[in-house]
Amino acid sequence: MRVVVPSVARLLTPLLVPVLVAGGCAPGDKDAGTDSDSDAGLDDTSSGPGDTGSGDDSDALPDEPTAIDCADAPAAVTGGDCAVTEGTGSALLLHVDTVLGPVETFEGGGQVLIDGAGTIVCAGCGCDADPVAADATVVTCPTGVASPGLINAHDHVTFDEQAPYAPSPTRYDHRHEWRAILPQPGNANADGTRWSEARQLMAGTTSMLGSGATDGFVRNMDRSGRDEGLGINVSNQTFPLGDGNRQFRADCGWSYAEGELAVAGQDAWIGHVSEGIDAYAAEEIRCLSTSFDDGQDLTEDNTAHVHAVGLQAVDYAEMAREGTLLVWSPRTNIRLYGHTAQVRLFKALGGDIALGSDWTYTGSATILRELQCADAFDDTYLDDAFSSVDLWRMATEYGAVAIGAKGVLGRLQAGYVGDVAVFDGTDRPAHRAVIEADQQDTLLVLRGGLVQFGDAAAVQALDPSCDAVDVCGAARAICSDREIGQDWAAFAGTMASKYPAIFCGTPADEPTCVPSRPGEFDGTATATDADGDGLADGDDNCPSVFNPVRPMDYGTQPDADEDGIGDACDDTPLPADLDADGVDNDLDVCWRDADVAQADADMDGKGDVCDPCPDTPNPDGPCTAPPVSIPTAKAESDGASVTVEGVVTGVFSNGQGFFIQDPTVSSGIDAGIRVLVGGGSLPDRGDRVQVSGALDTYFTSRELDASTVRAVGTGTITPVSLTVSQATGEDYEGVLVTLTDATVSDADHDCSADNGGCSDDDLWEVGGPTGIVVDKRVFEDADSAWTAGIDDGTLTGVMDIRFDRRRIHPRIAADLP
Repeated sequence: MRVVVPSVARLLTPLLVPVLVAGGCAPGDKDAGTDSDSDAGLDDTSSGPGDTGSGDDSDALPDEPTAIDCADAPAAVTGGDCAVTEGTGSALLLHVDTVLGPVETFEGGGQVLIDGAGTIVCAGCGCDADPVAADATVVTCPTGVASPGLINAHDHVTFDEQAPYAPSPTRYDHRHEWRAILPQPGNANADGTRWSEARQLMAGTTSMLGSGATDGFVRNMDRSGRDEGLGINVSNQTFPLGDGNRQFRADCGWSYAEGELAVAGQDAWIGHVSEGIDAYAAEEIRCLSTSFDDGQDLTEDNTAHVHAVGLQAVDYAEMAREGTLLVWSPRTNIRLYGHTAQVRLFKALGGDIALGSDWTYTGSATILRELQCADAFDDTYLDDAFSSVDLWRMATEYGAVAIGAKGVLGRLQAGYVGDVAVFDGTDRPAHRAVIEADQQDTLLVLRGGLVQFGDAAAVQALDPSCDAVDVCGAARAICSDREIGQDWAAFAGTMASKYPAIFCGTPADEPTCVPSRPGEFDGTATATDADGDGLADGDDNCPSVFNPVRPMDYGTQPDADEDGIGDACDDTPLPADLDADGVDNDLDVCWRDADVAQADADMDGKGDVCDPCPDTPNPDGPCTAPPVSIPTAKAESDGASVTVEGVVTGVFSNGQGFFIQDPTVSSGIDAGIRVLVGGGSLPDRGDRVQVSGALDTYFTSRELDASTVRAVGTGTITPVSLTVSQATGEDYEGVLVTLTDATVSDADHDCSADNGGCSDDDLWEVGGPTGIVVDKRVFEDADSAWTAGIDDGTLTGVMDIRFDRRRIHPRIAADLP
């Protein structure tokens, strides 16, 4: 859920998870470094290159972090790259040369302190003075550069056990073209997926959005139960338009995988959008950026668009204004289309970019190789628009934002999860140590504070069960047996025929990162074509930035403001008043639709001309229907979208939902309903909330699958007094009641007698076999209070049905007899 604020002080605030929107930045020079191969990662045959911070507002991240000298250089070690001094406590203290913080770079001996629960306590200088460090185990890596664990925001991990497609000059206009031509691989089994995750882990990856998962080496953010308890609700859609059958639908008549209301209720939604350079690709972004004319507006502040190649300046501007991230996968785009997203343009418009490796068939084997492709493409074709810090943030901070994990992952900062990747900075300073690293340069990887991979001596000192592995001559160890139940040597033996997990230099048959299209351009800079885009400098409106004409451009290089500077290299690409209605874009309530009157009847910041619900405020998301009473909503058919308002009467202890009741229905009849949220934050009992979602019937029980929950105040519900016999009626399902004649008939009820599939425990029964089962699922007090409350007398709780029996859910000890 994006949506719950239990604090009364915030009850009137829409409950939405923010997405970063950095201000537009001018292109910046990369750090001075020892990048010995400025084209590293570009070519099929090229050699690859070898204090806690301040605040949590990524909008305020500086272009370049402030360098702070800790003057606490770690001592040299012998027998490896790192050394371990065992402590008596459960905390872990890393002492490295450099710590890459969000707003500061700590040099000359930075430290990262992680407590026994896997949470960062301190990152910066002098963390060893923190009381938590008093008995911590210390890991010293004198040449180490500590970064947040890398985040791969787009991959198809179940395909990555296979080698790339054979090199070919053929390029395509849309993904459905190559999908119809190239052989389609099958999904890997669990071992194949683990193999691919191991490759990513050795490159410093700790979390990924992989369109698949198994128990193994990295955190899988888009698979339920695989995010290691973070409770982040992420939807990952390969075909958000429902066009997996390669059928084009005119006028936005797509069979959308998810509608805008459903997407609004998620922490993050990531979808493949406009993967191509033709009119089809351009139509995709149009239909996914509007609520009008059968479109579904999924360009919102909790979404990210993968690929986004076939966009114009106005489309990128819409993404930036709404806070939608772009997940960039340059290698696969270039291999398949000869083009990639116009990321320099997106940055100029204020957009934020994450990075993803896509898959081994046409993309990168690891996120490090994708970083090197992005770096080299930027140097050669984008006039060095991105600094090393910008690129590093694509694989850390903005990767976390894209997957809905802002404030949790992607930073070395107090309160964040202890995901850390340490790289060898011997010849590469600061952020370049990450960008230019190969797998053998990964000195240590921690996930949630637990060692996963790295220097053999250090890893095995931390966990003797971890297995030695040679990585291009570097002595490393991986915790294979602990993670997958098989030692590394045996596992590697079973996967010997697959695409390797370890590469020394450029991966075999790596797809090109040099843009080319036969007969159009080959990416080679010449005296008359400096950017290699096939257009002579005198005819090129961006002579130093790669911007060849795409089929969707109808023969011209886009120049939205007609100032002679192409959109791809223009720091201000749009006209100040795009819709020419006399109001500048920044002040216009409908910046893309002319509206001289600037009418905004519901005062939500969206003008009536461009607001699909001009009479209902929806400043932060899609339209919702006006609230109806809960009895009215329950009378609707399954699948109907409804909005109801009620008081929370009970919250499930498993975090999956809560009950609400309509306080305007004094009889209580049909006034309550169960709300499912599928994870995330929950409201408190007594909160008054407005819930939008789809109705459903689970067995015989009505429930609401919530897409959004908005706190609107507080309230109380008076229980309806009923006998046990009266309460067994369907009318009181979801309603807070008091049973006036509760007599214990079974103090330790075995619910398998009700339904063979039931194994719930801590149940008791009142009123005999046709009576009511007392269920602990929303009970807030201690177990001892529950046991002590088993007695005859009045009994209060929320009515429900489960495993063929009516149940009552007491909330607190006072509800019990």
